[in-house]
Amino acid sequence: MQVTCLARECEGERILEILESSASKGTMELLYTRRPNAYLSYKKESDDTKVFVIKENEQIIATIAEIIRKVYIGGEVKKIAYVCGLKKDINYKGNVNWGKVFFRSLVRDDIDGYFCSVLSDNKSAIDLFEKKRKNVMMTELLGEYRTYLMTPYFKFRLEENSYLFKRASKCDEQQIIKFLNEQGRKKEFFPVIEHIEQFTNLRIEDFYVLKNGNEIIAVGALWNQVEYRQYIVKKYNGVMKIARCLNIFLRLLGYIQLPKENENIDFPMLSFFISKDDNEEYYKIFLNNLKNEMKKGGMFVIGTVESSFNGKIYNKLRNIHFDTRIYSIDFIAGKGKKVIINKNKLWLECGLL
Repeated sequence: MQVTCLARECEGERILEILESSASKGTMELLYTRRPNAYLSYKKESDDTKVFVIKENEQIIATIAEIIRKVYIGGEVKKIAYVCGLKKDINYKGNVNWGKVFFRSLVRDDIDGYFCSVLSDNKSAIDLFEKKRKNVMMTELLGEYRTYLMTPYFKFRLEENSYLFKRASKCDEQQIIKFLNEQGRKKEFFPVIEHIEQFTNLRIEDFYVLKNGNEIIAVGALWNQVEYRQYIVKKYNGVMKIARCLNIFLRLLGYIQLPKENENIDFPMLSFFISKDDNEEYYKIFLNNLKNEMKKGGMFVIGTVESSFNGKIYNKLRNIHFDTRIYSIDFIAGKGKKVIINKNKLWLECGLL
């Protein structure tokens, strides 16, 4: 008999074992993990995070997490749950009743909506969200999300301008928060920002601003989260295996230096990167200046809905990427609340997925 219950801190190492029991498939087998203690790592994501374990005969066989945040939906503040970490131990040969786990453990009356992300190569998870469990939950594909790994070796052709680009300081904090909320309110899933410290390991000094006079016109932060969650390449296959052998030549062409297998990839995420009214020129000017702040030989990661205007910018740059599908979840029998999502305004922060 399977039982779902709230996890405890002492079970964090076992949850980590399950997360690391298998990597994503494809030409680059990528392991997304949360060392050293997965339970504590999830708890760093928000003040309202629930971590669950599924047990059989007192043994933990699977895990799932629910990270609840306030975000903007249709210009209003909503409480949305991000469902993640859905994984069973690869050595467990039985089936997990995920429908029961979702319905009985995750659903709360005070939550306005639920969503999740699934790697596009994870066929079994895609089947779960697209083909199964229709008696428990309905899912809707909101968009294709792409995560880019890039070096700062790029240059946009731009007209001369008098904008000021600078690293933020404490005196800029309130203006940055106001700007992010004003612009973020126009997006779907942009987090409500009350103070910078609500995000673990993020400081105001990690932000950069582009200003026109005293007005902020673009913002972004280099946010490093390697202390509590990591990406590790377990194995290269196919064309990526060949590319790994040609690392030095790829580097000369402006691509990232492919990381060694079984080592943490140490990088910042370009987070909360947004311009006033989605001005493309501001984006390019910001990026042109930001590259001078990156350490020599470094790389950064950024994610966006592939069809968005900024996705079209990144697709033109030399990059290595992996794709994810974003689903909304609507529970049956009146237990979930359906929020209306404008797919054309979808905005998801890579550092919060």
